Amino acid sequence: MPRLEWSFLMPAEDHHQVKWLMAYFHYRLTPWGVIILPAVGIGLAVSSVGTQIAGYLLPSYILALLITAYGISLFFRPRVRAYRVLPPAPSAGAGCLYSVVVENTGKRPIRNLTVYEQCLPYGIYPNAGHPQWNNSIDWLDPGERVTLTLAIRTPRRGTFELPLLVAGSSFPSGFMRSIRRVGKREKFTVFPKLLPPIEPPGETHRQLQPGGISLSSRVGDSNEFASTREYRQGDRLRDVHWVSSAKTGKLIVKEYIEEYFVRVGLFLDTELGTWERHKCFESRVSLCAGTADRLNKDDCIIDLFLSDKHHPHLQIGRSVEHFHRLLEALSVIEGDTRVDFSESAARIKEHAPQLSRLVCFLKDWDAPRARFIRQLQDLGLNLQVIIVREKPTTVKIDDETVTVVRPAELKAPR
Repeated sequence: MPRLEWSFLMPAEDHHQVKWLMAYFHYRLTPWGVIILPAVGIGLAVSSVGTQIAGYLLPSYILALLITAYGISLFFRPRVRAYRVLPPAPSAGAGCLYSVVVENTGKRPIRNLTVYEQCLPYGIYPNAGHPQWNNSIDWLDPGERVTLTLAIRTPRRGTFELPLLVAGSSFPSGFMRSIRRVGKREKFTVFPKLLPPIEPPGETHRQLQPGGISLSSRVGDSNEFASTREYRQGDRLRDVHWVSSAKTGKLIVKEYIEEYFVRVGLFLDTELGTWERHKCFESRVSLCAGTADRLNKDDCIIDLFLSDKHHPHLQIGRSVEHFHRLLEALSVIEGDTRVDFSESAARIKEHAPQLSRLVCFLKDWDAPRARFIRQLQDLGLNLQVIIVREKPTTVKIDDETVTVVRPAELKAPR
């Protein structure tokens, strides 16, 4: 879950207590219940000005009606089973639709059944205004199964735990729903927004990889024969080793070890102060994710280095590891109050000879970061340094490889 960004102007839906209260009234009260509940408060407020006892009769009657409806609802809890069918992880800001399968496990039909999410964690919100939102069933026979559609807004990246679902029936009162918590808690990941990368000033060359990386026979730039294996669906026919195939009576293909290819390192500065605004930090993460996406489409090997020592070095691309692993790693970053750049430089040094280029996404340009960049330059790396910042840097930049961009200048592709 992303770190909570406190502000006096933060919306009410970001306050946990307010969010829980709004969610509770949402799945407990029907539209009629939402109308008459404020009427109780208004009636009591108006009646309290005068001294007439009769003024309290109407709000007291409405209040008694709600209390009776609540008591009745305890005896009509629907017997249902439900589970979510979640889609692939969406990107921050995109939102998503997902299905909820509801089954009547009781012996009686269920009337006016509605399914809601309980109080969702900070960072994701229900989107009841979506045109495809459909969370109600008028009639559900015993054993019948129906699929509903819910929607979630995902303005922030992160890994969340979805709570239990709430299934409620407004029968028989029509004012208050009888509820039952169903389903299970599930992990839900929102990937970072993919911002278009800032193009490097020069060309990126292939580097020699000692020992190479064992790849499928259909991928390769400069290959060295490694071994043979049985044919798999999707292998190219021109890689068939006909002599071995004739001897064994099965199709045998040649495997290669790739020696030269583009391998790009991405270093992300994860420093985030306690009272610092998250806008620049999230832009750094999104720009790193967008750059990795472009490199992955260009069939490059990608090395991800984080200034947080608790996150190990990650390598993806070209059958080494799936790209979603990198997005998942970027999704869980919450930011560190202090980072150690000397340790980061030591980790990068182990892989420096094999890197075609290293792109560094920094928070600022100060003495520790300038020293860190000089250490990387001494390793002979082809560097590209990008600083995402709204304010001027702490120290004046005297390096041509450094580019400063404002978050407003980074526009996501439509």
